[in-house]
Amino acid sequence: MANPVFSQGKAESLRYEILVLGLKIGELVAEKTPEINNSQVYKVESFVKFWFFGNVDLRFSTVSQFLHDEIVRTKSESKTNRGDFLSTVQWNGRHYEVDANTYKYENQKPVNGPLTWCSTKLFFHEPKHEDVFLSEVYGVSQKITQIQPGVYEIKIDGNANRYFYKSGILEKIVLENPIKNYQIRRIR
Repeated sequence: MANPVFSQGKAESLRYEILVLGLKIGELVAEKTPEINNSQVYKVESFVKFWFFGNVDLRFSTVSQFLHDEIVRTKSESKTNRGDFLSTVQWNGRHYEVDANTYKYENQKPVNGPLTWCSTKLFFHEPKHEDVFLSEVYGVSQKITQIQPGVYEIKIDGNANRYFYKSGILEKIVLENPIKNYQIRRIR
C-alpha cells in the first residue's frame, strides 16, 4: 500500500516491549503521522524472537489509513522464518472488502462500516465503551467493552485482548493468542 501521507511531517512515536511470562521477546514501535487534508496514518512495527518447538523470528507491520476519522484501508504483514502472511481491508464506499490471511486463519467476508477504531489507533487514543473495532489482521469487527475505568476488552476470534490506559495513554496490552499469550508494555 503506497502511503505518501506517511512520509510527510514528523510522526509521533511510542515504544513498547513484548513479553511472554515476564521475559522480553521483542519490541514494538507505534507511529502516528500529523493529520494532512483530513488524512491520518497509524503504523505499528514489531520484531520478536522466541522458541516454539524451534526458533521463530517474526517481523510484523500494520499500517492503517484514515480519512475524516474513518478507516479507509489497512495492511497487515507478518514475515516469519516459518511463513509469511498478509491481510488487507479496503473501504469501497459501501462496506470493507476483506482479504485476511494469518496463522491458521483466512477470511474474505465483507465488514459493514464505516468504522473509526482499529488496533493501530488504540496506541494513541483511548476508546469509549461500545465503540466498534476493526481487526486489521482478522478482518472482523467487534464492540469494545469497558471492563473498568481505563481498561477495555476486545474479543477477536475467541481471544480476549485487554487494553490498559493511564491518563488516556496506552500503558499495556494483554493479548490472548493461539500460540502463546503475551503482553505489550510501554517503555518510558
